[in-house]
Amino acid sequence: MVIPRLLAVALLLSIVPATAFAAVATHSAHQASASSTKLSSLSINVSGNATTIGDRATPSVPPMQMIPALVSDTPEASSQPIRANVTISSKIINQNDALIMFNITSVTLKIGSTTYTGTNGTGIFNQHSLVVVVHATVTSGSTSGMLILIGQAGASLTTTSSTSVDFSSPQSKLASTDFLSLTGSLTVS
Repeated sequence: MVIPRLLAVALLLSIVPATAFAAVATHSAHQASASSTKLSSLSINVSGNATTIGDRATPSVPPMQMIPALVSDTPEASSQPIRANVTISSKIINQNDALIMFNITSVTLKIGSTTYTGTNGTGIFNQHSLVVVVHATVTSGSTSGMLILIGQAGASLTTTSSTSVDFSSPQSKLASTDFLSLTGSLTVS
């Protein structure tokens, strides 16, 4: 009588782990299929203003002053922001639930009447913090520069969709030339 009970208990114990494993495997497969949607491209289309870096008035010193002035209350120059637009197309090279990494295939930056273009650069989109970072080399004629965009997306994207994105000054800039304040959309597919 003891042996049949031991066999029943052993059989029950062997079934429980197998059932639990099957439930975990089914749950994991469901999660993997939900997050395994592989995205292939990411695009950014933003517009806003560009402000020239270093556009400040020089402090004035009265002509007869003999000692150096400590600080002058001269107001900053009233530079008018210039209209700026950025369009970026890229190929997603790696993605997981937390991060989308992409290589830029084309970028167009227009500041006023000057158009910069480029075909190389990299970027990341952190799906947890919603931070978007883009670095790309751009040129206009013989002038080249580094486009740096650091911004905040409106939502995480795991499937083909679009969200708002905001790149603010001074983190976003055409290095050594202009600060950029831009808003628009980020789209993945």
